[in-house]
Amino acid sequence: MTPTTHPNAVSGTRYRNTLSSALLCVLALVATVLLHSPAVSAATTSSERLCNQHSELCTRAYNDVSAVSTHASFATTDKTRPSVPGTQYKDIKGQLDDGVRGLHFNLTKGSTASSVQLCFPDCSVNNGGELVDTLKTVKSWLDSNTNDVVTIFLEGTSMDASPAYVTNAFTSAGIDKYALKGKPATWPTLGDMIDAGTRLVVFSESAAVASANTKGYFIPYAGNVLRLEGPYNYGAEWQCGPWGRSTETILLIPHYIVQTASYGGKAYTDMPYPFNLGTTNGYQFEYHAVTCRGGQSIWVNFMEVDFYDQGDVFTPTLKMNSLPYTGDDASNFYPKFFDADPDVPGF
Repeated sequence: MTPTTHPNAVSGTRYRNTLSSALLCVLALVATVLLHSPAVSAATTSSERLCNQHSELCTRAYNDVSAVSTHASFATTDKTRPSVPGTQYKDIKGQLDDGVRGLHFNLTKGSTASSVQLCFPDCSVNNGGELVDTLKTVKSWLDSNTNDVVTIFLEGTSMDASPAYVTNAFTSAGIDKYALKGKPATWPTLGDMIDAGTRLVVFSESAAVASANTKGYFIPYAGNVLRLEGPYNYGAEWQCGPWGRSTETILLIPHYIVQTASYGGKAYTDMPYPFNLGTTNGYQFEYHAVTCRGGQSIWVNFMEVDFYDQGDVFTPTLKMNSLPYTGDDASNFYPKFFDADPDVPGF
């Protein structure tokens, strides 16, 4: 699977013809990163302040930072003996401990009229429990990690959960005290957000859920988040559309593969695909991010993945943020996906 910066997909032998344009995208990204980023230090001293684990990010605006986010973050499964389909092998705390900074919650109505449940793809497959309980986990983590900014994506546009009860879950969990109140005219730096105590950003795909939050800390996707095409079936092309960005300042790229499978006698078209993860979450992750960054002319803020701990999604994220990484030297100036794909001639 390879991404394309044009509405027409590029695959097979045609991929060679896109090498030079892809390289231009890479060079454009490198130039943009250098313009937007402070110089990368060789090491971080113990006295330096850290923001999302790196001192260099403290002066970066929220929308000038790249991060890993997890698709259906709550939908865990066992790697060796899975009893139910899931999208992640580690729980919410484990994800945050590892460096994940974006969480995606699929909302539906709970067992009572006032509860909101987290389910994927529905509650008969992977029931992640009540939203309020997961939010308490996130709050506890924020309580203990005072120099980190976390983003929550509330997903679902036609859910049967009451919008008002979604807000109630945030209030009951006590996590609302960390929430940024509405999208600012200019995104603050991570350091400023940490100083202000507004270390949680919440985006809502549902306009009804966003408008029901009278305190204004549910920021609607519309006009703010550009979510690219996805998910993908195995063998399909990674895409960088839709095109024609208007006022969106946050770029969210779904980067995970789904399959059609049956569970409990019912067929689902969006079941997780836990195979070839070293490739999907390896050089294809980097190529997808870099290519869409060049095509969209907007910072890549969140790459949404399944099974984030398989492959390596964090090294490319460090690169996008102009941060040091293992093996960082002049030979790694260009991403390794050029060498990793057998259809691409070596340099």
